[in-house]
Amino acid sequence: MPLVAAYYRPDSLDEALSLLAEPNRIPLAGGTVVNADRTLSELEVVDLQLLGLDTIEADNDRVHIGATATLAAVAESSLVPEALRSIARREAPSSLRTRATIGGTVAVADRDSVLLAALLVHDAHVTLAGTDDRPLAELLESGVPAGAIITGVAIDASGSTADAVTGRTPADTPIVAAVARRSADDVRLALTGVASTPVLVDPADPTRGLE
Repeated sequence: MPLVAAYYRPDSLDEALSLLAEPNRIPLAGGTVVNADRTLSELEVVDLQLLGLDTIEADNDRVHIGATATLAAVAESSLVPEALRSIARREAPSSLRTRATIGGTVAVADRDSVLLAALLVHDAHVTLAGTDDRPLAELLESGVPAGAIITGVAIDASGSTADAVTGRTPADTPIVAAVARRSADDVRLALTGVASTPVLVDPADPTRGLE
């Protein structure tokens, strides 16, 4: 991301939405990619840190993860399934896990994100401020609407989950990864590195429809 032209830090969701209604403004979560290069721009950022979106709470079999909850917090929370916690620990170096957020991970929609694949198999639904929940798979396909704010991600914490990855070295981001979850109702399988974002596939025919 190029250098930003202005920085805002609202203390309410309404103020944040009002700021984001203007052109050239984007929400800022962990800020792990801000100022990655030195190119001047007209881009302005709206920092979400003061909005109280960093909680992790359980509601029966669903776990609600606030958008600004860091990957480190997810990896340490006893409310999050252990398999997903393990994947969160591997998603980024420790120096970035304390800053990178769940909401930012969803917004970036990295095709190689094993954590996104894990959220997909855990039937993740994403809440956007002022709208109903949307399935993560749907949001990854359409992209986050301009001016929208991700406020949280809810997952089904039941079932058992496993993953397998292939990378150049164990320390590298996997070239391809598969995450599967078996629940009382079905088996869900998600792949990374085979499409523009991580995708859910048919466990009986996982390559169908892939280019």
